[in-house]
Amino acid sequence: MAEAPSLTVWIQRAVQGQPGAVEHLFSELYPELRRIAHARLYVRGQAPLMSTTELVHESFLRFTRARSLALDDRKHFFTYAATVMRHVIIDLAREQQAMRRGGDSDHVALDELSPTEHPAAAADETLIEIHAALEELDKLDPTLARVVEMQYFAGYSQAEIAELLSLTERSVRRHWEKARAFLMAQMS
Repeated sequence: MAEAPSLTVWIQRAVQGQPGAVEHLFSELYPELRRIAHARLYVRGQAPLMSTTELVHESFLRFTRARSLALDDRKHFFTYAATVMRHVIIDLAREQQAMRRGGDSDHVALDELSPTEHPAAAADETLIEIHAALEELDKLDPTLARVVEMQYFAGYSQAEIAELLSLTERSVRRHWEKARAFLMAQMS
């Protein structure tokens, strides 16, 4: 009996545009993606911007619409998934902000957030400010931007980020502190 293709093989198939490859990846990784999305959306008992299922499914739709995927392995897939989840959350925040046009939402400053807090706890306006500052940081240091994106928007632990980015946990903590200081300065 032949061994089933590895996750890396399915990623390569998805990159090559093979029909059904992205769908297979999502079905294989769905439980882990749901865990990440749930952790992001349901921290501190706050009402989330969307449901776990909606976040994972919207991420899937964006993956399937991507013209070209540049994924090498499982680590790269989850790094890219963090980016996609970030954009889904930001787009929803922008839609809600546009509908409200500055309603009476609470303002949560970045310096008040711990590494485990999530974007659903912040007002839509703050999310959009963080996103804009993060885009500036990405121009200066993409690794710092990935750490923020993966921790703040995708809910990865520092240990998971260290593994996914091939860094030490200590480096991830230093990157988080450095990035947070930059973002706070940008948002001031």
